[in-house]
Amino acid sequence: MKQHLIECGVSAPSQDHAIAMDVHGDAKNVNLRIDYISRTMLSNLPDLLIDLLEVATYVYCADQRLGRGSDQLSKFGENWRRSLRFSIPVRELDVWQDPEVQEVLVDTLGFLSDDSYVFDFRQAEAPVQPKELYFHDLIDPSSEHDDVALFSGGIDSFAGAVTDLVANDRSLTLVGHYSSTKVRSVQEGLVAELKSRGHDRRLSYIPVWVSNEGVRAREFTQRTRSFLFACLGLVVARMSGKDSFSFYENGVVSINLPLAGDVVGGRATRTTHPKVLRGLEQLFSLLLDRQIQIKTPLQWLTKMEVTQLIAEAGMADLLDQTVSCTRPRKWTGTQKHCGVCSQCIDRRFGILAAGLGEHEPSDRYMRDLLLDDRSNGDDLRMALAYVSLFKKVSATTKERFLVDFPEIVSAVGHFSGVSTAEAGDRLFDLFQRHSRSVEGVISAAVTEHSASLYRSELPATSLLATCYSRGHVEVPPPSNYDAEAKAFMDRLTTPVLEFAFDDETKRVLFRGDLVLEGANFRLVDAMIEAFRTGKKQQSEVQHLQAHDLAEKLGVSEQSMRQQLRRLREAVEPLAVSLGIPMDQDTVIQTKERAGYRINPQCREVAIADIMETVPLVRNE
Repeated sequence: MKQHLIECGVSAPSQDHAIAMDVHGDAKNVNLRIDYISRTMLSNLPDLLIDLLEVATYVYCADQRLGRGSDQLSKFGENWRRSLRFSIPVRELDVWQDPEVQEVLVDTLGFLSDDSYVFDFRQAEAPVQPKELYFHDLIDPSSEHDDVALFSGGIDSFAGAVTDLVANDRSLTLVGHYSSTKVRSVQEGLVAELKSRGHDRRLSYIPVWVSNEGVRAREFTQRTRSFLFACLGLVVARMSGKDSFSFYENGVVSINLPLAGDVVGGRATRTTHPKVLRGLEQLFSLLLDRQIQIKTPLQWLTKMEVTQLIAEAGMADLLDQTVSCTRPRKWTGTQKHCGVCSQCIDRRFGILAAGLGEHEPSDRYMRDLLLDDRSNGDDLRMALAYVSLFKKVSATTKERFLVDFPEIVSAVGHFSGVSTAEAGDRLFDLFQRHSRSVEGVISAAVTEHSASLYRSELPATSLLATCYSRGHVEVPPPSNYDAEAKAFMDRLTTPVLEFAFDDETKRVLFRGDLVLEGANFRLVDAMIEAFRTGKKQQSEVQHLQAHDLAEKLGVSEQSMRQQLRRLREAVEPLAVSLGIPMDQDTVIQTKERAGYRINPQCREVAIADIMETVPLVRNE
């Protein structure tokens, strides 16, 4: 893992390998600007939320400044992941130094971006920059709206906004982040159209500019953008006296299964993954000492179903003014979609499946989804990977769903008010519906272009011709794919969890590049003797009663159970890296009235066996 030190609020780094970032002062190289806030709202903004804005801005901008390694499978992402250590000045130091706050912050960001984080917070020196520094174009007080929602200008955010405005008769404050003026223009144009159609008094828009200044981005995946976006939503919500805000995104993208075997971990972006959203809710609730809710009204809808909401609201003619492509540098006046990135592919499938293709001509894309040449191997591979994934989903039974797609496991326990079993069933149905819509688009296109396909008139490397010419869809391999894919599949077939116990360094090392330290190590340490005894004597591994386990740890039973919950959350990444369906008993089993034990199906091995690869993820 690459090591990076990011020193914030300073004019120059103290070490050669560090980078300096500052949102104000003579050495300012990070932009943070919020427009169209009323003076009343600004008066409601506490210093703690100014701290949060700055923290989120530094994290997001550093994410773009610090490049990753290859996004291929090599060394299972060793070069992809980064170790990021932030030194940040804050106004409310006691709050930010709270161990629980830091734990939730680090865990949530780690899952979101697949990086390792450490935060060293320090007291901001007086005089602290006034909060007015970040707010421009203040407006007079206006009537408060019912809800606050995040607005990107894409299909999902627009569909959510028009549904709340039209179908649900709600008034909205939309918060839009932009790092390019092109993106702001898209958002402002859509808001202007909605206002011109009778929603002027029920709609307001707050644009937020966050970007690096004078530094060219090296990393474009923007894995931490949702952290920044959610922080902006929280700040505006609290300035409006509200304890909730909405994130509009469909459920398939929210879970976002990796498109190919060499896209693992955070490379399949987790922008609005349920685990991320629950982590953000917990962080915000801890910071403010009040219950904060992030609403996701589109969670159980597919892209096709979300797109249909726009038509149902009578806004289908505005569909082609929404933009989903995240490559604004490539946009032209008439073409704002590259047509080759995953966002463009997903968008076009959704529009065609919804029967709304006439509202967005194909020439709005630089590359037509189905008919244009994709002779660039990566372009063809991305499109085929998308089709291949959902073809596999459609052929999967409910009983095999969590086994064949272990990434789903990390989501099923993080839906508010929905049991794990019900979440699994609803996700299976959701992905099946989406798979059918993808198949429907391909089938309809084959029928429409049958003559051209028969005569080989379409480019051989177009998506439609490639699908038509094969008995089954395959993803063309990248360089060195065979060896790397074999190693990946070998790991997926591992039937049990293997771990090594390191007494000297007080760590538990799991095969799958995960390490337990601190309180998590002590919990395993308290149960390891019973586990080893049972294995040695080839007998039942004995359970420890709750009070006995708590006594060995020197904590209360309630604290012990909280630590057990944290340990179970800490090992969830193994479901993805090893392909093992996991539940709460996979590592530590609970039996009513008997107590707790290390799952006998786990296997203890030598430290040298685990250390064949470098540990990547540490959880305390």
